[in-house]
Amino acid sequence: MSNQEDRAADKQITIIVDKSESASGIPSYLTSMKEVNIEIAELSCGDYVLGDGVICERKAAVDFIASIFDRRLFVQAKKMQTDYDKIILLTEGDIYATQSSINPDALRGAISYLSVLEGFSLVYTHNATETASLLATMARHLQHGLGYEIPLRGNKPKDARVISQFIVEGLPSIGPSKAIALLQHFGSVDAVFAASPQDLTYVEGIGKQLAIKIYDAVRAKY
Repeated sequence: MSNQEDRAADKQITIIVDKSESASGIPSYLTSMKEVNIEIAELSCGDYVLGDGVICERKAAVDFIASIFDRRLFVQAKKMQTDYDKIILLTEGDIYATQSSINPDALRGAISYLSVLEGFSLVYTHNATETASLLATMARHLQHGLGYEIPLRGNKPKDARVISQFIVEGLPSIGPSKAIALLQHFGSVDAVFAASPQDLTYVEGIGKQLAIKIYDAVRAKY
């Protein structure tokens, strides 16, 4: 990890744990992490509150399958959506390796429904120790951020002309051909950025709406 990541990892985090999770062993693993504080509570739904408005429901693979059969999973999903802004469904173990008679289409349908239609974040771990580590990481990111900024664009070129094109390609809806057309028309990145919306429309492929988007992006306050 970088020094920034090390500093983020040293910050204290708090995870609220439903009392029913005590038997899983995960709270003990969390407690052993020096930066993690846990609070045991009787949650109305879900198993781990990782941050403001964020709940994680943990299910062993066998329980995940069983909760599809008895529809319990979908009732729990609706309850969590009522009480929390973001729901994470963490499945521990391989759901496809369980000794279950569930139809594979039903399993895929449940996963699709929860992720695509209901907007759940579905994550998977192998065992309790991996679960505890992932919960701590997610809580740290929620409560303290990454500890560093992620670059939006990597592998930056070194040649000045290529860099100019690279910069212009960062504008809204601008790919390589439009970037080259803009640079050939205006002569430099500076001139492209200084252009008015009307001036931008003189470039082939740049319509009025796109010109406004480019103009606004260049002048947006951060």
